Amino acid sequence: MNVANQAPHKHILTVINNEEGVLIMLSLIGIIISLVLLIILAFKGFGLLLVTPVLAVLVALTSNMDIVEALTGPYMDSFVGFAQDYFLIFLFSAIFGKVIADSGAAASIAAGIMKVIGKKSRLAVIAATMIITAALTYGGVSLFVAIFVVMPIARPIFKEMDIPWPIFIGSFALGAATFTMTMLPGTPQIQNIIPMTHLGTSPTSGALIGLVATAVVIPFGLWWLNREDKKYQKKNIGYEETKGNVSADTEEKNHYPKFIISIFPSALLLILINIVQLNIELSLALSVIAALVLFYIYLEQPLQTFNTGAMNVAAPILNTCAVVGFGGVVASTQGFEVMRAALLDFPGHPLISFAVAINVMVGITGSASGGLGIALETLADDYSHVNSEALHRIGAISSGGLDSLPHSGAVVTLLTVSGTTHRVSYMPVFWMCVVGPLIALAVALIPAIFFY
Repeated sequence: MNVANQAPHKHILTVINNEEGVLIMLSLIGIIISLVLLIILAFKGFGLLLVTPVLAVLVALTSNMDIVEALTGPYMDSFVGFAQDYFLIFLFSAIFGKVIADSGAAASIAAGIMKVIGKKSRLAVIAATMIITAALTYGGVSLFVAIFVVMPIARPIFKEMDIPWPIFIGSFALGAATFTMTMLPGTPQIQNIIPMTHLGTSPTSGALIGLVATAVVIPFGLWWLNREDKKYQKKNIGYEETKGNVSADTEEKNHYPKFIISIFPSALLLILINIVQLNIELSLALSVIAALVLFYIYLEQPLQTFNTGAMNVAAPILNTCAVVGFGGVVASTQGFEVMRAALLDFPGHPLISFAVAINVMVGITGSASGGLGIALETLADDYSHVNSEALHRIGAISSGGLDSLPHSGAVVTLLTVSGTTHRVSYMPVFWMCVVGPLIALAVALIPAIFFY
């Protein structure tokens, strides 16, 4: 075992046996209680911007920290730091997605894929929903935009085929929040961009690792969704019993660009990021311009599209910044230092402890991007001796594991927009976005350890 990984173990024994032990224990208890409360409050609909400062105060109190200093220091430093580093990426991504959606280009892509796959069987519809979603998100459209595009297409088909609506939630989550978010090399999603800023890597880093994970998570997800659908059929539960509130659906455009034109801006974005290797912000800005030029005649109110797209960035980035701020306070406590030391002392290859550490942090924050950013900020130097490409891909994949617990802002948004609830539809999200990625991560660690 690496010598650097042995030192933290001695540190843990030291603090447990001295007079600081009680303070350390109180700090750990405060972190755990605040996490439980965060999950419960988010589950009950409390906004993250409201609860994270309050829970940060709880963490500070139980960690013997000055409350004002905790909020104006670690909380706001982490909050502002994340916004400073990633605001432009969120902004350009939101505008790009809005132009693609409002012009009908996203619907054109979805319709083209559905036309090829058709409605041959229930499983084909489930797979088609996953592929449509994956095509949009791998092409640079965020989950928050993609759901408004895919829902109007999926609703009538799921109703016609009498497929329960929670199966749609699962198939959408599989396409949007697993392999295109963290696994496939070259994806423009933020979870694949964050490691680049800390490790000096590229979007395609750890390609083999990501492809192995993808080859695991897709068959697993489709198998589980097919099995779950059959369970619904045996219980004679179909679409009508599970459709939830359909008021959030949007109407599909009747006139939109042709398929080949519709995919051009997304293809351009992937080329600029992965082949030309332009700066991510510049790549997104150029793709926005290309989309505007190609789709301007399809936009009923271009200015409104841009304004709405720009405003759509507010909730995602503010919620992410809020959980990052909370995580910043947690990361500054004595309890976290003990957790960090224990994780560094985790038995086995350093990549295993790295994967566990990131899952812990994204679980605490309920955010893949937020937790990943904090983890890399606090741990990257400790793993400088490990292959950076492997760290990049394992880090990205790990961020898509425990991030999707019930308090996740993305999960709350997905279920709300889809007109359903945690009670009815969280289980597919859990299996697609927690269980599947964790299994894929375990398998992906094998090539990461042996080939990098």
